Amino acid sequence: MRAKGLHRLWIDRHCVKQRTCKTKGICTHNRCKEKQRAIETMDLVYSLSKHPVALLGRPIEWEYELDLLYKILTGKLVKELKQTNHYEVLQALSLLSRITEDRWWTRAWTFQEDYRGRPDMTLLIRHPQFLEAKKRDYKIFSNVPNELCIKAVCFSKASTKFCRAVQDESTQRDDVSHHTKHILGVAGKYTLLLDRTMPMTPKVIADIQRRRLRDAWDKLAIIANCCQYDIRMDHKHMKEPKSLSISILAMCILNGEILLNESREDRSSMLEKTLSQFLEEQAFKGFCAPESQRDLTFNKGCRFVGVEFTPIGIKTKGHLWKLGRIIDTSRFRLPLPEAKKKPYSVAEDEQRRLTHLAGELRRLHETTLAMHIERFLNNGHTAPDENFENETFSRWYMRIMAEELVAAIEKGKLLRLGRIWNPQTNENPCSAIFIWDADVTKNTDIKGKPYRCNNYSKRDRRPEFAFTASRPLQRGFQKRGTNDLDHHVSLEVKWLSLRDKSPNDQPQLFIKRWLVGLCFFYDFPRTDVVFPWPSSFHRVGH
Repeated sequence: MRAKGLHRLWIDRHCVKQRTCKTKGICTHNRCKEKQRAIETMDLVYSLSKHPVALLGRPIEWEYELDLLYKILTGKLVKELKQTNHYEVLQALSLLSRITEDRWWTRAWTFQEDYRGRPDMTLLIRHPQFLEAKKRDYKIFSNVPNELCIKAVCFSKASTKFCRAVQDESTQRDDVSHHTKHILGVAGKYTLLLDRTMPMTPKVIADIQRRRLRDAWDKLAIIANCCQYDIRMDHKHMKEPKSLSISILAMCILNGEILLNESREDRSSMLEKTLSQFLEEQAFKGFCAPESQRDLTFNKGCRFVGVEFTPIGIKTKGHLWKLGRIIDTSRFRLPLPEAKKKPYSVAEDEQRRLTHLAGELRRLHETTLAMHIERFLNNGHTAPDENFENETFSRWYMRIMAEELVAAIEKGKLLRLGRIWNPQTNENPCSAIFIWDADVTKNTDIKGKPYRCNNYSKRDRRPEFAFTASRPLQRGFQKRGTNDLDHHVSLEVKWLSLRDKSPNDQPQLFIKRWLVGLCFFYDFPRTDVVFPWPSSFHRVGH
């Protein structure tokens, strides 16, 4: 604390009331209610802290350990891996294993400290006085006397890269695989372990499930804090018998987590799997983050809004779009507008491209959508606010979608127009445009022919749909601080029962893929839709 000039210290055990009554169920004691509120907002202490710190008990005792740790953290060992003998690799893995076997890495509460405290979380590892000079020579461990200061995110990243490099070696031995599995399971960096299209939630829950906890039901609060859920599950309100796994799953779904709901070949019931296994298999894994965004962070906000449970599935609100005309941007007929000045900025180039698109839409008599895009440009939405912190969610989201649209036009990709679904005879004009030529799927008609412009006849077409929804984070929701996220969803969906529906039926939708687009839904209210339960849910009662 003296090294950083700090005067106040937070320690959970001392700052949160520990002595509470043993009453099962709801307790009205102020002390008990205060502890419950503290548990539900503990993550904010670490996410808002300027200097979150973890004191590790296992010290670095020898010079060779300090040398190895330096080589791991700087990536030197990865670069020289092919020239490094097996004994030194094993020593490095053993060192990382000993560090990550510390009690701090095994408890669920400290997982929350690490996960929510990054990127500022610092690990402190003691060392004897005789290593002080060499530590300072390395210049990566700060200058706190007799302590190694290591950013947790740097330790995680370097450890993951080293373990993955070792795993990639063709001759992997049991003594090595034992260490790499443990280290990656405890300290693995998600951005290196998960594909860019995947959600983090299944991994977060699996990691919390593996960790120790005196009261297993506290996992509900820890998972809610780490995943930034604004809807909580309180087991004290539940009737017997209680299931922790079902409670966690219900909380995930109520907070908008997206599950694949198309029929699959897997005939097993969800009850035959652990919760972690079920989420790993059933969670939607086809997100498509914009190039300007961090993939997994963007994916974290991809959630339904206003979720309710119904007997047939997940009810949510949003806008349902009927997909229509396909536009080949490589065949635009109008010339690209000239730049007003050269060189021009990225924002100015985006304006030219979107102006070009609006002109093509007018040529195709899609005047409503062209007008929306022109109004969007006139309001300066393509340029970010000077103060990013003051940029509203809706402005930010439309800006990054416009960036993706421009990138697609530059690459000559296909675009597809959408209109708000109207069950009546009169159709709404098009007011959305989606990137249709995505790499994640083959765009074919029902005869298997690729879409190029409108090369299929009307009798071959079957209605196709997209579903979008969004809402900004709700600050101070239920007086719990700011533990919430901006929610946004943009999916291509199937509506199998369209022909059989009555006017009052809610659309039952099945997820096909993520679909990036720029949508203008002014004056159109949200509609209720239902995503039927995954087939594995239906086999529970059989």
